[in-house]
Amino acid sequence: MKLLSLIFALAGSGAAAFLQPNQSPQLQHNLKHEKQNNIDFVNGEEPSKSSSLQMVAIRSPFWHAFDSKDQAVSSGSDEFVVDRDFSVATILMVVGIWLTCFGPSNYPEVDMIGGIFHIWFGAFIGKQTMKTRAVFTKDSFELRTVTNKHLGLQADKGLAPKERKNYVLGTDNKWKYSSFVNWDFFPSVDLPILVYFKETQTPKEMQIKGSLGARQMDRRDNGQMHFFPAYANAKQLREQFESHRCQKIGPVHGEEFKKK
Repeated sequence: MKLLSLIFALAGSGAAAFLQPNQSPQLQHNLKHEKQNNIDFVNGEEPSKSSSLQMVAIRSPFWHAFDSKDQAVSSGSDEFVVDRDFSVATILMVVGIWLTCFGPSNYPEVDMIGGIFHIWFGAFIGKQTMKTRAVFTKDSFELRTVTNKHLGLQADKGLAPKERKNYVLGTDNKWKYSSFVNWDFFPSVDLPILVYFKETQTPKEMQIKGSLGARQMDRRDNGQMHFFPAYANAKQLREQFESHRCQKIGPVHGEEFKKK
């Protein structure tokens, strides 16, 4: 009996050590609140302040890096911020790791170079995914930059116009819906890698058609083409393009043969 009494006494003193001195007699009351705090923590709610026993969450500094929801961004009621999508970055990096580690060809050097390139490009797209947001305003589609000092450490605090102009044309990354001629996803809306749209807002003297070898990519004189990686949710992009009545030629890629 003396041994059991000693064990219980030590257990009680150990539990009381986690309490403030003036609250030691309220062990049962505080343990009850501790249980409720644990439940609140699991549900994502703030623990009750009435208890002195509170759980502290130690999170990775990259907790928000791959969170596709940007709920912390304060935007106007007429603005819609498209969720991020890390699929393209992830696929590129997985392919790069596969090429580097398993070397499927008979030329290890070629596999290594290809693997390193895919990993680097995947990391680049991943960074763009973290820092760039596709935003639909009342009358325009634009690309903005997250204002966080350190990417991935916090949820988006705000958005600002991109510091650099369009790297091809030198124009602003903002286009009126009324200037749209076409938009689409490649290779398809269900497996998007590139987002495409064409607009007439860019002056003709500044338009660049581009070429693949000796073949010009766009021989039609009806606007400027734009491509960017699908680092934004393609389904939401489509919904917004359609809801803002952006002009579209033909069906969306991937739905040409679907039955209506």
